[in-house]
This record gives sequence, C-alpha cells and structure tokens, in this order.
Amino acid sequence: MMFNSKKFILILIILMMVNYQNCFAQQTNSWLTNGNIASSSDFIGTTNTQAFILKSNNNEWMRITPDGNVGISTTSPKYKLDVHGSIRATKEIIVEKADSLDKWPDFVFNPDYNLQLFSARLELIKSQKHLPYIPSKDEINSNGLQISETISGLVRNIEELYLYIEQMEKRIQLLEEENKHLKEMIENQ
Repeated sequence: MMFNSKKFILILIILMMVNYQNCFAQQTNSWLTNGNIASSSDFIGTTNTQAFILKSNNNEWMRITPDGNVGISTTSPKYKLDVHGSIRATKEIIVEKADSLDKWPDFVFNPDYNLQLFSARLELIKSQKHLPYIPSKDEINSNGLQISETISGLVRNIEELYLYIEQMEKRIQLLEEENKHLKEMIENQ
C-alpha cells in the first residue's frame, strides 16, 4: 500500500477541525456528560413553546409542558405533577395549606353544630352504600380520588362518631341510674 500524503493531510485537517469543534462546543452552551460549570443564566430546556422531553432507550419517560406541568410516563400532563404509575415516598408527603384545608372539619365540635340523628345517618348510609362526605365508587371511577377531600370527609365522620358515642354514653348513664333506682325500689318493697 502506497502512502498518499495528500489524503493523510486531508484526514489530519478533518480530525483537527472535529477536535476543534468539540473543544469549542465544550466552551459554549453545550452540556457535558461528566458535569458542567453553570451560571445563573444557563439552563437545560426549551426557549419556545415546545415541551421539554427526557428520553431513555428512545422512550419518552418525562415531559415538562410549556405551562409548567410535569408528566412522568404520560405525554399529556394535566396537573403540576401527573404520574402514570405508582408513586413511592420514603418519608412523608406534606400538603401545604390549601382551600380544602380551610374546610377542615374541626367545626364539628362547635356547640352549635347540628348533628344529624343517628337513625337518619344510618338510613342515609344504607341507601347510598357509602359514608357521607366520601365520594362513591362511581364518582371515584369518573373523577379519581381527591386525597385532601377524602381525608377531610373521613375525619368529619370520625369526629361525628365521637359525638354519637358521647350521646350514647349519656343515655347509658341515664339508663344505669334509672336501673339502679328501680333496683333500689324493688329491694325496699
């Protein structure tokens, strides 16, 4: 094989240009796979109305829409975080104060709270086949389960149960006193 100096020089020039482009790219806004030094104006993302998409193995796994919604395993997130799949947390999920927390059921213990009669409550539960303030199976199937509203409904039911227990305790005490009085009357005859 004969050495061709023209080809060698041409290949050498091409390699030098590629190497120069790589060095130049690392000095500009390109992101390196082994880390970057970034300023407050540097970012990864889009500058137009297109979504920012992250892929692995050529599959889309995460998308940030132009309006700030983040989708994991979904291409059309409708919420600030929209996940198609299971979510796991190793600590806690904390919900900051929101409108739904303004309706937290502590009002149940207010003296003027109008507690429904227990018999009426029981009839309502039997007819609806679910607890009051809790969505039905059909509502959940249609709209999903809103955690804060559901927890609020559960707490309200629990607090009302304590009021029903308090009423029953008073009735039991009255019946025990009446029973004691009747026993004393029988024994004194």
